[in-house]
Amino acid sequence: MRVVLRVLAGPAGALVLAFVLAAVAMLIAGVSPLDGFGALFAGSLGGRRPIAETLVQTTALLFPALGVSLAFRAGLFNIGAEGQLLIGGLFAGAVGAHFAGPGWLVIPVLLLLGMVGGGIWGGIAGWLRARFNASEIISTLMLNFIALSLAGYLVAGPLKSPLASGAETAPLLPNGYLPAFPTLGSISFGDTRLTISILIAIATAVVLSFVFTRTVFGYELRAAGEAPEAARRSGINMPRMTLIALALSGAVAGLGGAAIVTGVLHRFNTALSPGYGYTAIAVALVGDLNPLWVCVAAFGFGILEAGGLAMQANAGVPKDAIHVIEGLIVLVLAARRYFATRATGAPV
Repeated sequence: MRVVLRVLAGPAGALVLAFVLAAVAMLIAGVSPLDGFGALFAGSLGGRRPIAETLVQTTALLFPALGVSLAFRAGLFNIGAEGQLLIGGLFAGAVGAHFAGPGWLVIPVLLLLGMVGGGIWGGIAGWLRARFNASEIISTLMLNFIALSLAGYLVAGPLKSPLASGAETAPLLPNGYLPAFPTLGSISFGDTRLTISILIAIATAVVLSFVFTRTVFGYELRAAGEAPEAARRSGINMPRMTLIALALSGAVAGLGGAAIVTGVLHRFNTALSPGYGYTAIAVALVGDLNPLWVCVAAFGFGILEAGGLAMQANAGVPKDAIHVIEGLIVLVLAARRYFATRATGAPV
């Protein structure tokens, strides 16, 4: 039995089990697993455009997942990446519609504004926790709904473009567009939605990995999450750390919102995110809160997001079954730690 658990605790074993359960889900839905998985990989990795779309989805998930990882490292459950993503995108879209100037100035300013917006939104929850010991789980979750309502009001009213048929800001000026992803050999992504935002996201992951492992702040952050009482006794200001951690977490998620506005939509509307901030929580957990492994997890979820439409269109997999498959894969990968604990005979 322990041999089986040891196999399931490994990434290969967990992945095989996830695919087996996904195949069962497709059989229950009346679809051939071969057709379903074939459509999944064809729709996500089967050519230049599918790969580009997979990387677009990966980028959209990676920013908020990195933000969630930062907060979780400090022992804080940031459920508000969705709202922080929206507010970051709102800041970038509202200013970018009227900000003229050279691209080398406009783009960094818009990305910085996204970080400021997300940081403010995360900082509100951090202040409530630090000042009143309010649960960050509840406050970040509630702030998601406030962010959606506030953004909806602004883009349907004061910030609405007079030329838009729906609720959205005016388009960004062209100098605010993120450049397309560079050509790789003979492969060009210029006519796809893929931009250099994927490189910015990976660079953010590398920076966070360095901060977590090589800096005093990273040590204090991990100490606050893993041994709060010991951290308090060693002189770490826990309320201050809480505020900083949630503000920085929100800033990274907000950067993701600005990246979507400047790289994909070129304007802001409330349909900016179909739930990236919520899915990012699963991405962060599957990546074990390690920024570099979170990149890998985000790519896996990007395959599911991009290939899910192909599964529905080409293999007849019902939309609800796709969500079940995603949930099963998350459940199995997240259960690896449980399998590892049982395999060693340690108490769960």
